[in-house]
Amino acid sequence: MTYASPATIDLGRKQAESDRNASILTVAGAALALGSLGVTMTSLLYALSPPAATLPGQPLDQALAGAITGARTMLAAGTVGIFSDIVMAVGALLVALELVRRGRAVAAAGWIAILLSIVVFTFVDAMVGYVLSPLAAMKDSASAFAGFKRLFDVLFLLGTVAFGGGAVLALADEMRSTTPIVSRSVAVVGVIVGLAGALAAAAIFMGLPFGLGVGISIGLGSAVFAAIGMQIMLKPQ
Repeated sequence: MTYASPATIDLGRKQAESDRNASILTVAGAALALGSLGVTMTSLLYALSPPAATLPGQPLDQALAGAITGARTMLAAGTVGIFSDIVMAVGALLVALELVRRGRAVAAAGWIAILLSIVVFTFVDAMVGYVLSPLAAMKDSASAFAGFKRLFDVLFLLGTVAFGGGAVLALADEMRSTTPIVSRSVAVVGVIVGLAGALAAAAIFMGLPFGLGVGISIGLGSAVFAAIGMQIMLKPQ
């Protein structure tokens, strides 16, 4: 009977652990890239819809009219968005879990903030696709529409702050890490876009007209995270 040496057993364990890590990050990156591409498409559909209805901080009378005229593109945006959000959230969760396992608490905290923002945006996309336009088309629904639009605005801004802040936290840590999972150049772009989005959302909370800036930051941010997902999926671990 042949016995394996302790060194051989230890090497086998390390190889198995390496394979498991690579598998987790490969799946995480694939989900993140696919979901982010869907969110980018969602952002384009938002852009094709009346901005008064799909951006936060807009006059309510214009938002009501826009929700009626933009019903078709808003439905498409919401439908693509809610499914893309779920896929992206799975990717963000897996990345956060792997970073926790590696002891990178700061980066993991950033990814958890990103995960929470995606959950918030699932409700935002559901409202834009399936609530605002049907409600606007109902007779004598102005008051109800105003309430849901205010909720939409707050959730949109909250999700943007969480996404931007999480991106800054996670990607700034990537730039300091000796074993990064994202390239420095992409991380720098992500930090800039995330910071810009968070600041634009904070400005709207203070009554300043930065709705377009928030919308652009989400579109650019989703494109950046599609690239991040591809890097995580393809990078040797």
